Amino acid sequence: MIKIISFDMDGTLVTSNYVEKVWLEGVPTLYAERHGIGFEEAQKLVYDEYMSVGTRDLRWYDLSHWIEFFDLDVERIDLLERYRDEVELYPETEEVLALLSEDYDLVVASNGATEFVEFELGSHKHYFREILSVTSKFGKVKDYPETFYDLCRYFNAEPEEVVHIGDHRYFDYEVPKEAGLFALYLDRDRMESGPDVVHDLREAAERVMGM
Repeated sequence: MIKIISFDMDGTLVTSNYVEKVWLEGVPTLYAERHGIGFEEAQKLVYDEYMSVGTRDLRWYDLSHWIEFFDLDVERIDLLERYRDEVELYPETEEVLALLSEDYDLVVASNGATEFVEFELGSHKHYFREILSVTSKFGKVKDYPETFYDLCRYFNAEPEEVVHIGDHRYFDYEVPKEAGLFALYLDRDRMESGPDVVHDLREAAERVMGM
């Protein structure tokens, strides 16, 4: 019996617009200003540094690390605030959260750092039992089944009592399935179909309530 629904964040509950603005516009803009170069050159340099670290490294998700690494003259909170208006929930997100929160414990399990996750959810945090950055809380990314074991232990739940929903086929579907959780792959581009594939959160809610 499903008791807990775990959601990814970017690309699942909210669009990726905000994080892309911070990482791919905000940081390069500040780098260009700091080092006296053009934006496009700065953007390439910054992006290449991100990629040299990669998504399996906790530094990838740590804004404070990159501010220090690039010697940027900005406070972390000021950079986050700069793009506040870019935070955008998917149209069905609030409706689905309101519905599912009546019968299930909802949690967020994101690779994104805590400050990003809490900032993006804003006034919608009340729908959730807890909002977790797995990189901040467990020191791991969702690349490993152990991360989902930690998640279940943290909530004192058996894997079969948890379903995880997210838009990354590997992080949010294959890995949690390997850990024994139920999982739904959210394919908003409608490129795939199958018993564990959903195309929006309404469809995900219907699938969960039918489990």
